[in-house]
Amino acid sequence: RTMDQRNNVTVFILLGLSKNKNIEILCFVVFLFCYIAIWIGNLLIMISIMCSQLIEQPMYFFLNYLSLSDLCYTSTVTPKLMTDLLAERKTISYSKCMTQLFSTHLFGGIEIFILTGMAYDRYVAICKPLHYTVIMNRQRCNTVITACCTGGFIHSASQFLLTLSLQKTQFMESQRNISEFVLLGLSYNQNIQIFCFVFFLFCYVSILVGNLLILVSIRCSALFYQPMYYFLSHLSFMDICYTSCVTPKLIGDLLVAKKTISYDNCMLQVFSLHFLGMIEIFILTVMAFDRYAAICKPLHYMLIMNRTRCNLLVLAAWAGGAVHSFSQFSMMICLPFCGPNEIDHYYCDIFPLLKVACTDTYITGVLVVANSGMVALVTFVLLFGSYVVILFTLRHHSAEGRRKALSTCGSHIT
Repeated sequence: RTMDQRNNVTVFILLGLSKNKNIEILCFVVFLFCYIAIWIGNLLIMISIMCSQLIEQPMYFFLNYLSLSDLCYTSTVTPKLMTDLLAERKTISYSKCMTQLFSTHLFGGIEIFILTGMAYDRYVAICKPLHYTVIMNRQRCNTVITACCTGGFIHSASQFLLTLSLQKTQFMESQRNISEFVLLGLSYNQNIQIFCFVFFLFCYVSILVGNLLILVSIRCSALFYQPMYYFLSHLSFMDICYTSCVTPKLIGDLLVAKKTISYDNCMLQVFSLHFLGMIEIFILTVMAFDRYAAICKPLHYMLIMNRTRCNLLVLAAWAGGAVHSFSQFSMMICLPFCGPNEIDHYYCDIFPLLKVACTDTYITGVLVVANSGMVALVTFVLLFGSYVVILFTLRHHSAEGRRKALSTCGSHIT
């Protein structure tokens, strides 16, 4: 119902390259030749690399993925373009148009990032030839490819969401006739509200002061160059940002009679909470991996947790937070709000918003639970598994070694 009302266009008409039939036939022949040449060329590159020892070399490893991405990229547009050149009426359905837009930006973004990765590979090969095989090992190459795919996905998802948001310009005004939400807060009792104001203000100031002290202490000492404290500084910064999403607004609302928040600020609060909260969870998971490497592989620890890998792990945490929050945010902005605007909560969150949406939100609720549940399950398994391995490894350590290892794990758990 919602999408049908919001989007009354089912197909788009493509004007094409030219109205002249002869030019269209010429273009068809040219594009067909180019498309076949691209396919044959990239397939030959991929087969040549995969069937030889060249796949073990980083440059050809990246070239193999570049050829695959190029095949996918050209196949998102060219086949449709060629068939349209032979048709009188050139149309594309709304869903296929959105798929084409997402795919073009996804594979195009991946290609650009892979080319950037290949430039870094050439820089290392020429400027640091003695350390080339150590720096560009297979694990790092896989990490670079993963980063390229993640970067392409984030880029295409952002473009895709911006395009979807264009649907709101006309009909969303009738579909969303509220401009603000009323937050019912924690209590109607004035004394309880004053007590909560003092309590939350004290907690918020304590969190800010504590995290700022951690940040300053780490940044102003040599501890910053140790992986554990490097991750801890990022965790403290994220914690400051996360608590600042809700707490200042909550504290301010405790002193006013009517607690309201605009629609735009509410959506921003939803996005920020999930984005920053998920980054914190992923950084905690990375810190568990750091403790695993320090305890289970102490001789290789500095090689495994070098600064480049630490930066990539933090980048992966940010990318994971962005993917999670974009998925949750996209489901929220698609909901119509045309009836009651009172939220039985003290800040904007997904499930309170689902209750006031004027449409069936069962499927959306299931998707939200599945998304968050999957992330929680995966991170819990990784955290639990890392500590099981650590505890199993500590059986062979001395009593002093076990005490030191458990003390570092204890600080991470708390």
